[in-house]
Amino acid sequence: MNSISTTVVTQGSDLVIKFRLTDKEGDFNDTIWVKKETTSCLSSDFIDSTKYTIPKEIPRKNNFDGEVTITLFYPIDLQPFCNKADTAVFSFWIKDAKGNQSDTTKTEPIIIQ
Repeated sequence: MNSISTTVVTQGSDLVIKFRLTDKEGDFNDTIWVKKETTSCLSSDFIDSTKYTIPKEIPRKNNFDGEVTITLFYPIDLQPFCNKADTAVFSFWIKDAKGNQSDTTKTEPIIIQ
């Protein structure tokens, strides 16, 4: 994990997460998988691969090394469904053309108000 914009997200704020992507063969797919796991509002949990992608214009080359930026939006991705503050950990991973899954990177616990 390179950086997280905050560990306490207030209502209406977004969360920006940056992490490093390396791939020896450079054959990574464009889909970024995102998983949200909460501690008390399980209806807020999700696994999604439809919203976050790496642009196809990014060259896929051997020994690829780049930074990925994900913005999680409060009303869509962050807002607790239980009408109370919650804590969540977000996980991210990518698959390559052969179906191999990357290492999973996780955030520290994020408090969502």
